[in-house]
Formats: sequence, structure tokens, C-alpha cells
Amino acid sequence: MATVILLDSGYFVGRMQKHWSPKGKMRRAHNQFKRKKINWFQRQYQFQKALNSDMGYIEVVLSRMRVNPKYDKSCSLILCFDGIKGRQLRGALYDGYKANRTFASEGASTHEGKDIREVFSASGLEVNELKPRWTAQYDENKEADDLIAELCMAELLKQNDVVILSGDADLFQMLRYPNVRIHNFKKEITAEDVEEKYGVKPEHFADWKALAGDASDNIPGVHGIGEKKASSLLAQYGSLEEIPSEEFRTYSAANIKTLAAKVKRVREDNKWSISKCKKEFGTAWAKIEQGEKVTLNAEQVRKLTRAFDISGYLIFDDYYHRALTWKRIVRLPYGDGQPTI
Repeated sequence: MATVILLDSGYFVGRMQKHWSPKGKMRRAHNQFKRKKINWFQRQYQFQKALNSDMGYIEVVLSRMRVNPKYDKSCSLILCFDGIKGRQLRGALYDGYKANRTFASEGASTHEGKDIREVFSASGLEVNELKPRWTAQYDENKEADDLIAELCMAELLKQNDVVILSGDADLFQMLRYPNVRIHNFKKEITAEDVEEKYGVKPEHFADWKALAGDASDNIPGVHGIGEKKASSLLAQYGSLEEIPSEEFRTYSAANIKTLAAKVKRVREDNKWSISKCKKEFGTAWAKIEQGEKVTLNAEQVRKLTRAFDISGYLIFDDYYHRALTWKRIVRLPYGDGQPTI
């Protein structure tokens, strides 16, 4: 049995930001070269030194996990790169995908990113010859996490163990399989860690994210459902598809003046105080009576219905199909079917 390590190239993207910061190693070397204090070869040496230091840290992490290809010939590493058109598949479903990222001026459906492999080649390094038993994988139409998920499943089918090095939480989904380990460059993450933090098992992480949203990927989530409620709903119903339809609906007044008048009349007819109404029927009561526009979730509507039948005064917006789209975007490997082995 072999161990295959899948390394997310996003690690090096983060390191480049540091190296090219005002006091970064590459920035200093480049500035010295421009001022003719060092020659081009010395500049390249400093660039390679910075990258080798980054790879050295990866080897330290792997040694601590006892899976370092440097010392164990049964281990190998595959460095997985983002394809320049990698966002476009998901962008065809949701053009706002990662629209909040740097240099994301166009929609995801037409986005073309930078090829991080060029950083290595410009520094005189070949991505398939970085270290003994290190190779690289690239597909211009796939993101690194797609490659990692696909390679992970292929290696598991060969009865190999898999170690994933990535800071991308979406890959927590792969912890559904027992022979997979994940390290986020700071610590190892287990299936138990995922369940403790998010309240769901790794196999339901895509459901959770579709409901709760994810600011880093610009996925809004379902209005009125935050992280805790998403965990609660999945604990109760099992998957996004099994959650009752009303939980995906947000409600607002068809005519706020008419609803405000109705709410006030009900309160006065029953001789209720505002504080009583807020306590028993929800804090939205006061805002509605004052004629403020409010967006209500299913639980808020249920509370108000205890006072009177509010259904005829409301219109709703349904997030269900949007949530299904977001789940499909998050789910790994990317595609129509659930990942199975």
C-alpha cells in the first residue's frame, strides 16, 4: 500500500503574496537587481531560495505526519495547480462564483486566472522536478480542488492512502473516506473536527455551505439561515433536499400599509401591549406595526401566525433551487453525481 500526497498550489499563491510584499524576499531581490546591486543570476538564486524554503516547510509537515517522500519511497506527492479557466464550469451555473476575489473583474463564466506554474518556471524551476518523487498535475478547465478530489478517489480505488495538504475547507468533504487525511498547513483536520466545528459530518459539508453561505467563494446562502440553523436543519432532516420547502422561503408584506394596519388592529382588539406582542409573536411585530419593510423567515412567520392568519398578507421568495445550485458548486468532485467509491 502506497501513500499519495496531494498538495494544493494555493499554498504557493499565499506564499507569493508574502514574498512580494514590501519586505518580502522576492521583492527585495528584484529591487536589488533593478538597482544593479545584484545580477540576474543572483536574483534567480534568491527567488529559488524563497521557493525552496516554502517546499522545505511542506517537508517538515510531511515528516511530522510520517509520510515524507524524501525518506519513504512508498510515498509520492502530486502538486495540483488551478487551471486558468477553472472557475468557468461553476461560473456557468452561478456567474457570481468567487466574484469577490482579487482580479475578478469579469464573471466566473468567462474568468481566466493566472498560471502559478509560471512563477516556478520564471525562477528556473521545473514543476515536475521540484523534489524527488514530486510531480505536478494541471488541467486548464479545473480548479486545484477538483484535481485533488478526483485524484483522491482514483488513489483510494487503488487501495492507496491519501494525504491532502490544503487550506480549502471544501476538501473536508473527502474526509468521508477513512483512508484520507487532511492538513491545512497549520494542523491536521479530522472528520471529528469538522463535525465539532460545523455541526455536520464531512459528507454533508456541501449541504451546510449551500445553506449557510460562504463569503470566500461569494456564495450567499439561504436568507435567514445562518451557520447554527443550517447545522440544526441538517441534523433534523439529513440533507438539503429533505428539508421542508418553507425553510427556503423568505416572506415580505404584499402591502406594508395594509399589514401594518391589520397588526395594529389585532393588538388593540385584544388589548395587548407592544412588549407582549414582541415577546410572544416575535420582535418583527413592532417593525411591521410601524410600517417598516421587513424580511421574515419561516420561523418568524410561524410566530406571527399564533396571533392571526398572516398568510394572505405575505408574498414569498423561494431559495430552494438556488441552494441546490450552490450545493452543486461546493460538492467535490465537481459534477452531477455524488462522489462514490
